Amino acid sequence: MSVRLATAGLALTLLGTTAWAAPANASALPAVPPSAPSLNQTAGYPRQNVLPTWPDNPADASIAIGVIPYDEIAPKLNALQATSNRVSARVAGKSSGGYDLYAVTVTAPETRTEARQQEEWKRLIEDDPVRARTDRKLLAGYKTPLFVNANIHGNEWEGTDAALRVIEEYATSTDPGVASLLKRNRLVFNITSNPDGRVAGTRANANGYDLNRDLTIVSQPETNLIRELVIDSKPIITLDLHGYVSPTLLHPSTPPHNVNNEYDLFIKHALPNALGIEENLRALGHPETQRARIPFRDDEPGVWDDFPPIYVPSFALLQSSIPYTIEAPLNPRGTNLTPQERVRRSGINTDVHEVAIKTSLRYIEDHRAQVLFDQAEVYRRGWAGEPLRDIPDDYVPGWGPEDNYNTVFPRAYVIPTGAGQRSEPAAARLVDLLISSGGRVWQARHAFRAAGKSYPAGSYVVDLHQPKRGLVNSLLEPGIDLTERVDDLYAGPAAWSQGLTWGATVDTLWDKKLPKVALSRVHDGVARGSLPLGNPDVRLDIQDAADLLVVNSLIRKGLRVHRLADGSVVVPAAPGSRKLLQDAVRTHGVTFERAPARWQGTRLAEVVVGYLGTVEARDTLAALGFPARAVTAATLADTLTDEVDVLLVAGNLNVANLTAANRAALDTFLARGGGVVGLGTAGASFGNAAALLSVTATAGPSLASGVANVANRGGPVTAGASRHAFISQPVWFTNLGAGVTVDQAYATDPLLAGWWVTTGTNGRSAAAGQASVVRSVGPAGNGVVLFGTNPTFRLHPKGLQPQLGRALLWAAQPN
Repeated sequence: MSVRLATAGLALTLLGTTAWAAPANASALPAVPPSAPSLNQTAGYPRQNVLPTWPDNPADASIAIGVIPYDEIAPKLNALQATSNRVSARVAGKSSGGYDLYAVTVTAPETRTEARQQEEWKRLIEDDPVRARTDRKLLAGYKTPLFVNANIHGNEWEGTDAALRVIEEYATSTDPGVASLLKRNRLVFNITSNPDGRVAGTRANANGYDLNRDLTIVSQPETNLIRELVIDSKPIITLDLHGYVSPTLLHPSTPPHNVNNEYDLFIKHALPNALGIEENLRALGHPETQRARIPFRDDEPGVWDDFPPIYVPSFALLQSSIPYTIEAPLNPRGTNLTPQERVRRSGINTDVHEVAIKTSLRYIEDHRAQVLFDQAEVYRRGWAGEPLRDIPDDYVPGWGPEDNYNTVFPRAYVIPTGAGQRSEPAAARLVDLLISSGGRVWQARHAFRAAGKSYPAGSYVVDLHQPKRGLVNSLLEPGIDLTERVDDLYAGPAAWSQGLTWGATVDTLWDKKLPKVALSRVHDGVARGSLPLGNPDVRLDIQDAADLLVVNSLIRKGLRVHRLADGSVVVPAAPGSRKLLQDAVRTHGVTFERAPARWQGTRLAEVVVGYLGTVEARDTLAALGFPARAVTAATLADTLTDEVDVLLVAGNLNVANLTAANRAALDTFLARGGGVVGLGTAGASFGNAAALLSVTATAGPSLASGVANVANRGGPVTAGASRHAFISQPVWFTNLGAGVTVDQAYATDPLLAGWWVTTGTNGRSAAAGQASVVRSVGPAGNGVVLFGTNPTFRLHPKGLQPQLGRALLWAAQPN
């Protein structure tokens, strides 16, 4: 792609603005998600609350930057609520570190009846978009929403200060123009979406996660709130306020673009508003704000893309919002800066974010009819099941073939229950994700057949004739192979597919019509589980983290649990076991079956895991129910104690560089038969250096990521596992030494979706057919398992977590 040029005066051809009738069943479908309040419970505005205050904290990292410290935010919002009926503030949640998360709405006062009408109109836009955009009262009276998400990266502070500045101005202004603005709009602010990082001066939250990579994993409470605010407010424009890129960076982005978006309805607004922001930044008069960087216009493909839906803007775009990342230009963090320079920089950054907020609000005002029409048009196309539009070159200045990314939507997906489902807990988790992300899911009232396959009653049907089909399909479809189209991505992954990597069985229906079965809309996923009648020995096939939680819980409660050769477990009948098993089914939805006759297995003991690596390793172990102990190369003498049964090597552990005391602790651990599970090249290097096994580990390019095709060979780690795995810089094992067994290998064509070069020593052709999971037994009886796939990546690959858990159980007792 050549570098794009564009000017502020855009002549836009509007595509898809003809109104079609919504499908016949659209209005009849239940519209209100379970999190939405009943209309009868809708309160008027303001909805004011006295926010709890926090003690003064002189160590708050905000202070040195010259921005508001966290402990002053609640008093400021309380004072504004006390003096203005335009401001409504609430504690909307808790951060992972225990701080309050503040959501603020700024709008003109509304009676309860008026607020209820606003809620009805908001729902109508999604549920019956054709009717909504021809409703004269709605078009005249609906308050168009703007959502501002501030400070998602804790050490990018100024978005919070800009939000508070705008709130204060609009709360106290006597300007009739402001009063009119607030009668026609609602401004929703997430004041500081990462207070942990704000106070500590860190990018991540207290749990150690980058929240702007978590929107479709939702492992953190802060991300859950962001998702709720986006879905509930249904914003016309979403602003995610960041720093620091010079000159100021603002969306729209480079390709690759997510293939599920109605991009024609986005880019025709996103680019002109970006140019308006750039113009108003110039008007600030600061030398540092005289131009902006707009990736769509200024950068090559892959430099700053909006492909994965893990970011706030990418997620919001799939919700039919016009979203932006705004990167303020001046980094105030440098240790060589004077206090005055830090304050100067943070002040300019605050100005930049204020301009982005006000310019975007003005864009909504100036283009009100069209942005409302186009938001509804996204939903209408979804209901109608229409194909994505082909967007012609120069649809907006700079749009070219490199920007055209699209997909073909299937008619529906089926998430089976019963014998055709690999994991009922995984299926319920996936359904919960779809619904809580704004999608719609139904359940079959009776058994039915589709695409030559039989499904029992209770199977979930995901009809893609729904308003947010792009969001739903983005989570369920495999993805595409990007390799030949780009040679860079901002952060990845290049494919994700919860439908293939979260452990559930998901079938795709391509027929034009839905299966002939009565459907009822559901608002959550339910894993009911089962337990055979009587009191027989029972078998549990470990295919989900929930199964591991149960296994570890039963062991701790004193039940005998035996591992079979295929990695499943048997719990023999014993006094008191029935109630514990019933509790497990009730709590975790797991499915027990009668154990095979004359079964034989290894009795399991509790496994304590010492882990070396990331917070993802820590939290994956917690999800699996293993007691875990953090270890580092520098602390082995103190942390690799006698209670540790298995060492999880998820980071580099250079044996040659250990101190004498730490090497002695490691040698003692290995001499007593301690097990080892290693991830990637770090795990293989340790296994070789410790003389536990002999393999050659080869890593793909750092950019390589996505959904891999694999072939499982059975055995205690991968028996019954999916033929798809998640990879991020995939690793494969060759030159396998004596006693090394392959439990899983990459398929002949290893990449299903994502990015991975085809040829070369680290290309997919080199990995084809090579081992991705191996195991062996070390000299002292040490169980050793190596993974070349990535079971812990950002807590995303739920379907690989049980493989890791089974590996840990086997490594502790490999006999």
